[in-house]
Amino acid sequence: IALTIAALNDLQVKAGDVMNAYVTAPYSEAIWCILGPEFGADAGKKAIIVRALYGLKSSGVAFHSHLADCMQAIGYVPCKAYHDLWMKPETDPDGDEYYSYILCYVDDVLVIHHDAMTTLMKINKYFKLKPSSIGDPDIYLGAKLKYTQADNGVWCWTLSPSKYVQEVCKNSDAFLKNNFDSKYSLP
Repeated sequence: IALTIAALNDLQVKAGDVMNAYVTAPYSEAIWCILGPEFGADAGKKAIIVRALYGLKSSGVAFHSHLADCMQAIGYVPCKAYHDLWMKPETDPDGDEYYSYILCYVDDVLVIHHDAMTTLMKINKYFKLKPSSIGDPDIYLGAKLKYTQADNGVWCWTLSPSKYVQEVCKNSDAFLKNNFDSKYSLP
């Protein structure tokens, strides 16, 4: 739906991927651990964890809260129906009013705006984005994206699950080969 809105309103679509997403988020809980041998002379000492770490149950919540602070700081509010869709009223250079959108899925960010790159760079000030991920979206949530011109001359976004389906088939094939005896293999 967001890509259709972008095409109908001639809005740019840009993407970015937050680098080391969870460790950017401060932790609100008191969590500690005993350091292992990989810490050398500090092994055996107690350490307080101050950033969300991958694998902790509440890290996703800590990152989402941190992301919400960023979105609100740059003027966006969450959609009441879906809290990972952020909206902001805008006016394009021609004076037309519209809503700018930022779609977030964990650490993947998709910006729909008349000047999407500027908005993406504002996010980059809060969260370092992977340089190779910044720009025109190629894949989002497993679907291949392409900005293309339809037969009637209208520019629009297309989605294809082909890459996702190919990966599922490849992974399923590998699973079957690794987990079943040859007498049960598929033709």
